[in-house]
Amino acid sequence: MKTNMWGNPQRYLLRLVFVLAALAFTDISSAHMLNMTHIEVQTQETGPTKIMVRIDLGQSLMSAEDYWALANASYAEQTMLMQNVKAQLSVGLQYEVDGTPALSTLQSWEFPAASLAAIENPLTPQMATLTYHLNASPRDSISVNLANNFVVPWPCLLRLDIAGRELPVSRLLTPYDRNSGSVTLQGATTGEEVDIGALMVSASQAWLPSLSWVVIGFQHIIPRGLDHIAFVLGLFFLSTGLRPLLLQVTGFTIAHSLTLGLAMYGFVSVPAAIVEPLIAASIVYVALDNLYASHLAPFRMLVVCAFGLLHGLGFAAVLQDIHMPEESFAQALLLFNVGVELGQIAVIAGAFALVGAFRSRSWYSSAIAHPATMGIAGAGAYWLLKRTVF
Repeated sequence: MKTNMWGNPQRYLLRLVFVLAALAFTDISSAHMLNMTHIEVQTQETGPTKIMVRIDLGQSLMSAEDYWALANASYAEQTMLMQNVKAQLSVGLQYEVDGTPALSTLQSWEFPAASLAAIENPLTPQMATLTYHLNASPRDSISVNLANNFVVPWPCLLRLDIAGRELPVSRLLTPYDRNSGSVTLQGATTGEEVDIGALMVSASQAWLPSLSWVVIGFQHIIPRGLDHIAFVLGLFFLSTGLRPLLLQVTGFTIAHSLTLGLAMYGFVSVPAAIVEPLIAASIVYVALDNLYASHLAPFRMLVVCAFGLLHGLGFAAVLQDIHMPEESFAQALLLFNVGVELGQIAVIAGAFALVGAFRSRSWYSSAIAHPATMGIAGAGAYWLLKRTVF
């Protein structure tokens, strides 16, 4: 009795699709942690208490375009442009010293900005730092409250570095718990309440930035890389077995990883005006090859690897608009590639989950593979025309 080699793993592939596809939407949760607001209070034996507010202004109190303009303005222009932000912060961030409202004075600011694309992406937060002075002595207690109508990237982590204490005091503020409660600024720690949520969030800050590069890589396939999705589907609809398909995808991955690395390290530079039309042409070629080839030709692997080199240059062109950390550049690049590979696996797993059970049927090619391949060819031709003529 002939068994269907695709039917048995169908349900497992479907589960894999759901798990991998969730990465496309994790910017809702992981970005909240990456661009969460930080309030750092530093007391000194003498002099005023320093408060540093680190906030993703391009995702909260102003538009990404306005923040980009602010970051590139002169000091005098920044002073004028940030009046509205200063007003919002002065009302939204409220301090009390010994139970009495206290005013903070803005001393300085820093507005890092790698590019407008980086500001617009919540997974690459451009955290502005605003430094304030507050009149509070080590004998006082302090509390921080966020106004009910004050909206910032949540949660808000409050950290107090108090002179005379070995460890900082942390509080986690949320839309539902906006007050830190009173914290004494004296050196003693006896009876100090521990905020478990704040400790967990602080601990997560070490590994969340790494996870973000996996998510960014995944999102460059799903949902933002329609041309790369079309190419991978082109590989899927010709391969009649899992092994030839995996070999092609592996070769494609190795090739695009090579050129992506070379381009990001500055060894290779090809204008996007050349790369993008060639990527579209590669989609058309693979689709036409699917329509007219009766079997998987031996040279197909070489063609797929060559096109992988092109697609790697395409990834590099996109990544150059996003700030990558200099101190962990190689790690971020590797994790981005991991995300891209997971995106490709999700595309293949999704295709298997949808039509894998029908691949052994006599009507599969005429009813599913050929129409889908013609659609891929049409999409590639459209992108080719758009990228060369318009």
